[in-house]
Amino acid sequence: MGFDKKVDALLSLNPDIAVVPECSQKSALALQQRGFNTLWFGSNPHKGLGVICRRDWPIRALPQPDQKWIAPIEVESPTPFTLVAVWACVAGDKRADRYIGQVYGYLTAQLGWFDGHPVVLAGDLNSNKIWDAKREVGNHTAVVKLLEERGLVSTYHEHFDEPQGGESRRTLSMFRHADKPYHIDYIFIPRVWLSRLTKVEVGEYSQWSKLSDHCPLVAELRD
Repeated sequence: MGFDKKVDALLSLNPDIAVVPECSQKSALALQQRGFNTLWFGSNPHKGLGVICRRDWPIRALPQPDQKWIAPIEVESPTPFTLVAVWACVAGDKRADRYIGQVYGYLTAQLGWFDGHPVVLAGDLNSNKIWDAKREVGNHTAVVKLLEERGLVSTYHEHFDEPQGGESRRTLSMFRHADKPYHIDYIFIPRVWLSRLTKVEVGEYSQWSKLSDHCPLVAELRD
């Protein structure tokens, strides 16, 4: 929320493409005046899912599943790919379909996403292996397995050689409290791209907690 007051901090990271959950439609689209391609998804204009991309990489929304916050996007970068932008949150009437459950459901149903360009899945999954026991079906480990079966791996875990559920760096400090750290944001890329992965970073709590309860997760790849 309040993305218009935080956008300069995001742009200081010089992103080629960024997935921004919980931003307003107005603040996302305003970046077109600053030289970016933007898309926004949601029904509440004050709080949805934004995607920001450098101007020379055209982006186009693909047919979306019946869900506001999982959005497939065609990215015309030097290596074209499909970005699946995610903000996993409360959706639907059934508890099993909420948060990571919605991601699991659409990964099993939308196999066509993986039939064309390489796929990158990125965003706030609101999930971690430490909560697996709370879900009998469609938990975090199940989603990671589905992605691995489709050739995708987590940039953070590959780069830092840490297991799912054993992350040493937080992406969320709940309610901005330093003593409530969790890792719930992810960037999954094709395994065959790992040779191009040059850097993965998680923003420092001391800097980003002034702006948000989340810290940015950044992955850098060579062209």
